[in-house]
Amino acid sequence: MTVRVETVGDAVVLTIDRPSTRNAIDREVAKRIGDAVRQACSDPYARGVVITGAGSDTFVSGGDLNELGELVRSGRGSDEVLAMIEDLSACETADIPVIAAVQGAVVGGGCELLLLCDLVILESHATLTFRHAKMGLSPAWGGVTRLVERVGPLEAARLLYTAEKVTAEEARSLGLVNEVVERGAARTQAVARVNRIADNPRATVAALKRALREVRTARRGEALARERAIFAELWGAPDHQAAMHAFRAKK
Repeated sequence: MTVRVETVGDAVVLTIDRPSTRNAIDREVAKRIGDAVRQACSDPYARGVVITGAGSDTFVSGGDLNELGELVRSGRGSDEVLAMIEDLSACETADIPVIAAVQGAVVGGGCELLLLCDLVILESHATLTFRHAKMGLSPAWGGVTRLVERVGPLEAARLLYTAEKVTAEEARSLGLVNEVVERGAARTQAVARVNRIADNPRATVAALKRALREVRTARRGEALARERAIFAELWGAPDHQAAMHAFRAKK
């Protein structure tokens, strides 16, 4: 099972468990996350979703390069990668809050998953890296738009252009995460947040989340569509091909 689902208090906890790929996201993982979030929304007793990763080293290492490499070699890919947002966006469109409990490093598409969540709790040893440029790509799942919303255009430019690691404390100061906790405490703290949210009426929290989402949507205009077009333009281009070749050479 690539995504384990369990109920803890008022929370539905999703654990991405793919040790062989450092918890990378492929189409199956994206679908399982989307299905689990939608199922949680249909449960009147669920008051929030917590997403975390198995192990203590990596939350999500990005998109699955094995799957992405096969898509590149077959001359397919951009549409199939972009389509994953249909499932991942359930985190943003869900009626109940979704909290990321980050227990390890986050890379590339993993950072985009964080940006889809309502709250982010990061352990002190964890780092975030918007590594897309190293792969000759731009974010596929709305990461540019949401990153600008979180940190502003200047810091978004720095993080995307340099692909440098962001420490936990820097992530908090930039507004990328809500809080930093000690190693091993993110999941417990995230569940506690859901339990606290459950002190308020479910319908009211859902309405507040909808209001926040609709404000963001109104401000975005055509941003997400433009971002998708740029990703499709870069997919399979020389820089992307070179990055995938380098990945295969390391295997």
